[in-house]
Amino acid sequence: MLRRGFVEVVLAGAALFVGARPAHAQIAVDELELRFALRAGGGTVQTFHVSNESDSAAQVTIGAQDWDRDELGQNRFYALGQLPTTCGRRVVVSPTVFRLAPKAVQTVRVSIDSATQFTAGCYTILFVETPRAPSPANRTSIVYNIRYGVKVYAEPASLAENAEVEDVQIKRDSVAADSTARRLAILFHNTGSRHLLVHGAVEIRRPDNSLVSKVDVPEFPALPGARRQLFAALPRLATGRYVLLALLDYGGREIVAGQADLQVP
Repeated sequence: MLRRGFVEVVLAGAALFVGARPAHAQIAVDELELRFALRAGGGTVQTFHVSNESDSAAQVTIGAQDWDRDELGQNRFYALGQLPTTCGRRVVVSPTVFRLAPKAVQTVRVSIDSATQFTAGCYTILFVETPRAPSPANRTSIVYNIRYGVKVYAEPASLAENAEVEDVQIKRDSVAADSTARRLAILFHNTGSRHLLVHGAVEIRRPDNSLVSKVDVPEFPALPGARRQLFAALPRLATGRYVLLALLDYGGREIVAGQADLQVP
C-alpha cells in the first residue's frame, strides 16, 4: 500500500488540451517510503522495485534531493545538501541509471553509509523518473511524464519524541457554504528529534465537562522541528458556552492538548 509518498505528473505540450497521452514508456514504483532505524555498525539494506508497464523499453534515472513540508503539509524540494537535515551522500542507491525492457522489473537497493556516525536523523527523497520528452509541435494534445519520489527516513533508534500544541483558535470556515460555520485552527509543533505520525480529536464539551461531540483529526506526519497547521470543521451547536479541547497523540509518553472557549449566541 502506498502511503504519504510523492507522485508527480509532469505535463508538457500544446496550449490546446484535447487528450493526455504518455510521452513514452511509463514506469511504476512499488514503495514510496523507506525507514531506516540506525544503529552503531548497522548496514541495513532496503529495496524497492521499478517496473516498466509499457510495450517499449524505458531509460530510468534515480537522483536524490533534500525535502521538507510547509505548515500545511505540502512537500518542498531542494538541491541535495541545502537543508541541515540532509542525508547528503550517506544514502547509497544502486543502480541509479538503468534500462528496463518492456514489462521488466528492476530491484533498487538503498543503504545507509555504515561508516557515518549519526547523532540526528536525516531525510532525503529519491526521484525515480524517465527522461522528459520534448514538447510536441503542432499538436492539440498534452504529453505527460510521471516521476515518483521515494522518501527516505534515517533515524537513530534513541531519538526523543516530544511535541506541543502551540495555539488553538476558532475561525470562520470560509470554505463551507454556511456563512456561520466554524473550524478550529490548531498549530502543532514537533519539538523532538524524531519524525512523528500524529492523530487525535477535538472534543466539544459543556462547562460541566459533559461531552457534546467529537471531531476526528486524521493522521498527519511532522518532521523534527516542524510546525503543522491543522483545521477541524466544527458541527452546528446550540446556543450556549462550550470548551473545545484539541487532543493530539504523537506516540510519546503523553497526549498534547490545547483549549479554546466558544460562546454560541
